[in-house]
Amino acid sequence: MPSKKCSNFSLTPLAHFFSLGTHTVKYIIQMKTKALLLAAAAVAAVASAQAQVYSVNAVGYVNTTLKGGFNLVSNPLTAADNTIGNLFKNIQGGVPGGTTVYKFVNGGFSPAVWDDLDNKYSPDAAAALTVLPGEGVFVFVPSTTDKVLTFVGEVPQGQTTTPIPRGFSIKASVVPQAAKPDAIGLPAAGGDTLYRYSATTKGYTPYVFDDLDNKWSPDLPVIGVGEAFFYFRVGPATDWTRTFSVNNPT
Repeated sequence: MPSKKCSNFSLTPLAHFFSLGTHTVKYIIQMKTKALLLAAAAVAAVASAQAQVYSVNAVGYVNTTLKGGFNLVSNPLTAADNTIGNLFKNIQGGVPGGTTVYKFVNGGFSPAVWDDLDNKYSPDAAAALTVLPGEGVFVFVPSTTDKVLTFVGEVPQGQTTTPIPRGFSIKASVVPQAAKPDAIGLPAAGGDTLYRYSATTKGYTPYVFDDLDNKWSPDLPVIGVGEAFFYFRVGPATDWTRTFSVNNPT
């Protein structure tokens, strides 16, 4: 994998990110995501103008733009099959050979690589790993042009729980809704750090929780539909819980 430069450190490869200590990083993901959730009657909006989601029966699709190189994305919908091998094959125009999905597992990255001869991701063990709503992965696209990845499934409703372990993990909103994570219940302790990655600059921006002021510094940004972020948890493992209904999207 090529080296990816951040403000104060190199990403060579992705797995080394977590051995580098405290850091300065930078990110703005540019996603033109749009999910039209098939409806029979009244319509309820659950996302921003950039990534709108409309629903009654909460079934539909989300289009996520992938830029050439690395992208940090989430699975925004519950699919019938939430494995990497299924979720990341729906790239319009076909999956470019060498496209790689990296899931963070036990402190390292497990890669699944698209083989355009066999028309599948391999090895099978990595392709069988699941990516559930609330989780994210890196997707490397060997392309000079943008690609569109389509997710198909249901909006999670009711009470949802996303485990947040101590240390590093990749997380996202369970619900396909553009929002500031702290505004939708992300728990935080002093020193917790959220890292937002940029598919354009290939860098990160850190946001640190100050328990003395009881706020994030700087203020957390809106995280888009289909976008994931790194999260470093200082304290014990916890849960990110939320109760959501498409008929009451607050």
